[in-house]
Amino acid sequence: MENVGHALNNEQLSKLTRYFEESVTFSKHMGCKVKEVEPGRSVLYVDVADIHMNGNGTLHGGVYSSLIDNAMGLAVSALVGFRTATISLNVSFLGAVREGRITCRSEVVHRSRRLATAEAKVYGDNEELVALGTGTFRVFEKRGDPIV
Repeated sequence: MENVGHALNNEQLSKLTRYFEESVTFSKHMGCKVKEVEPGRSVLYVDVADIHMNGNGTLHGGVYSSLIDNAMGLAVSALVGFRTATISLNVSFLGAVREGRITCRSEVVHRSRRLATAEAKVYGDNEELVALGTGTFRVFEKRGDPIV
């Protein structure tokens, strides 16, 4: 992986986590929580509730997609130290979830000066793989806090 930008330090990672959990309104509404974040990697989870269900009584695909996008975006931001934006997202739904917790593990797999690619896997309570995704992120090279 090309070393462009500056990975966030522990204080910046804590600030990014707080910002994500307290200020990003959609993620907050969805109940998305950060379990771990480090440069190039993150683990997020959602405790499944009635508001997350589709008409079939299973977890809505948008919840999987949002969790995957959030996990990959955090992993990229923590690695590059710059603001980022999702420019493509691909999600495969592999299993239905009706209750419990879903956990998403994400990792940056490629980085260039202006783009980063990440992959993510979502697991149900029993560690069964229920969704996976890949995403490409635009890296904005303006120096400063990635959450501004």
